[in-house]
Amino acid sequence: MAADDPRHADLVRAAEAELHRRYGDGSLEPPEGLPAPGAGDVVHLLATAAGDPEPLGCAVVAPLPVAGPGVGELKRLFVPPAARRRGVATALLSAAERAAGDRGFRALRLVTGTLQPEAIALYEREGWRPAPPYAWADDPLTRTFGKDVPGTPAHR
Repeated sequence: MAADDPRHADLVRAAEAELHRRYGDGSLEPPEGLPAPGAGDVVHLLATAAGDPEPLGCAVVAPLPVAGPGVGELKRLFVPPAARRRGVATALLSAAERAAGDRGFRALRLVTGTLQPEAIALYEREGWRPAPPYAWADDPLTRTFGKDVPGTPAHR
C-alpha cells in the first residue's frame, strides 16, 4: 500500500487523537536518538473488507536499528471503534508479522502503554512478550513488547 493513501493517513490521525485523549499532550513526541526510517524501508498496512474501500484499521512495520540487526518495529496499529471486536487487529498483527518476514526481519518490537489495556491483552494473547525498552524507557506508563517473526531462523 502506498504511504500516501489518504485512508491510511486518516487512520493514523485518528490513532494520534486517541493517544492524546488517553495520555494528554506530549504523548507522541518521539524520544531522541531514534532514527526515522526511510520511506522505502517502511511497510504500510491497511485493512479493508472485501469490496468495501472503507478502512477498518492500519499498521506500520519499519526497521528498528537501535534494537539490533534484523529487528523491525510495529507502529501505529489502530482500529477505529466502529471496527473493533471483529478480529481486525489480530489480522493486522498477522499481516505485519508476514510483512516483517518478507523484509528479512527476524523479530519485531513495539511500544504501548498502560492506558491501553486492550492493546496489551491483544499482544499477550498473540504471543508478544515483554522486551527491553528502546524508547520512552523512563516513562512509567510505557510497555515494550517483542516477538520473533514466524518462519525466520530466530523463530525455529
